[in-house]
Amino acid sequence: MNYYSPDDNHLKLRSTRFVRRMFAMRQLGTLLCFCPILSVLMESGKGVIPCALLFINAFVWPYLAWQLALVSEDPTGRERTSLTLDAAFGGAWIAIMGLSPMPSFVIMAILIADRYAAGGWPQLLAALQAFLVAFTLVWGVEGWPLTMSFTSRTVWLTLPLATVYLLALSVVSYNLTLSLRMKNRELERIALMDPGLKIPNRRLFERRLESEFLRTRRGESAAYLMLIDVDHFKAVNDNFGHEAGDFLLAEISALLRDGVGLEDIPARFGGDELCVIVRDAQDSSIVALAHTLKARIAQLRLPASADFNCSVSIGIAPASQADSIHHWLRHADNALYRVKRSGRNGVHLWQAA
Repeated sequence: MNYYSPDDNHLKLRSTRFVRRMFAMRQLGTLLCFCPILSVLMESGKGVIPCALLFINAFVWPYLAWQLALVSEDPTGRERTSLTLDAAFGGAWIAIMGLSPMPSFVIMAILIADRYAAGGWPQLLAALQAFLVAFTLVWGVEGWPLTMSFTSRTVWLTLPLATVYLLALSVVSYNLTLSLRMKNRELERIALMDPGLKIPNRRLFERRLESEFLRTRRGESAAYLMLIDVDHFKAVNDNFGHEAGDFLLAEISALLRDGVGLEDIPARFGGDELCVIVRDAQDSSIVALAHTLKARIAQLRLPASADFNCSVSIGIAPASQADSIHHWLRHADNALYRVKRSGRNGVHLWQAA
């Protein structure tokens, strides 16, 4: 029995998606190429063998390439080889058609766009090399034919290839771009969140702090910064263990998420210090909120001690009285330390002298 790590499973899933996507595009492309190429072959008086080979290329090869990729130890690598073979097949058919302009140039344009979309320059260069080698060999074997005329039937049969396939390629490319953008946003969100507390970390906090400071300076908001320090947090770690300290911070974080407004931003400031950016408030409302949070935090208990009492010191500063983000932080920090110097377990709002 094979066992895969989470990373292995993720890579396997990505490879499967890539193979499935390429199978769908190959199936569509060979189907749309079949009719205009067959039209040129019939107009050129080609025999049964070229038409039979075209049928195999159009209706058998996509399933064969799919199966080869699925049973391969490296499905993505196997599929990239098949994409190169697709280009070689395209070169061979263009040579057999004698460079018939209408289907030939559309097929070449689609091969270039599709190979580049599938693997960038490395895949495109490999495809171009295979295309030129196959085209030169087959064209020479055919006696260097050159067919410059084509019927209206060939034109009409080429139009679906020139429109439907390119439209499908655009849709696939857009969906891939959209998926990548969403994944990048999710990765950025994860990177900017504290995994243990499930609130923004210092990096995201600083971004939001700058945003709210600018909004306040423009008169669009009246933001306040609230710094929250757990009193005697070191004693919690020393007496009950670091797990208890982590549990306490997580409980306080959950309380902050539930206790502040939907547009307010709780975050981890550093160590045992938490913070909240309150977007729109007044002196009286922000002080009332701080006392409410302090009272709710005082009700928290540790699993290891039902008698444990948690207290916090809270310093508050308005953005409107700061000249810069640095000053805003310093004002809140000064308010916090004033509470600590007064014996902790209190709230202080910084005000200009």
